[in-house]
Amino acid sequence: MSGPDPTHTLGDHPNTDAAECVGDDGPTYNPRTDTYVGTFDVESASVAVMEALAAIRHCEPTELEPLYDSVDPDALDRLVESSSNGVRVTVHIDGFEVVVTGDCRLEITPPSEPSI
Repeated sequence: MSGPDPTHTLGDHPNTDAAECVGDDGPTYNPRTDTYVGTFDVESASVAVMEALAAIRHCEPTELEPLYDSVDPDALDRLVESSSNGVRVTVHIDGFEVVVTGDCRLEITPPSEPSI
């Protein structure tokens, strides 16, 4: 998947820069940066990552590459939970670049289209 998912809507949110809580609808797509952004509960960074990716891909988290293939989920949770706002962890999961920050933000960049 590259670029915005046409079935993932922004809803009635006029400010696409604002990160929204990752929930059933997933993170919000920002077309200017070609990223999905959202916030999450500090105690569950690993769960938020998988739920956000599943929402973007319109699938169940169990259908994605396991998180532990890319990063230790417990270590990610502990790092974010005990960190300052300056922490930034970047991992590649299921073709996506996922950035998790110490201030409980997710930035997910879809895979780019291959050049022809």
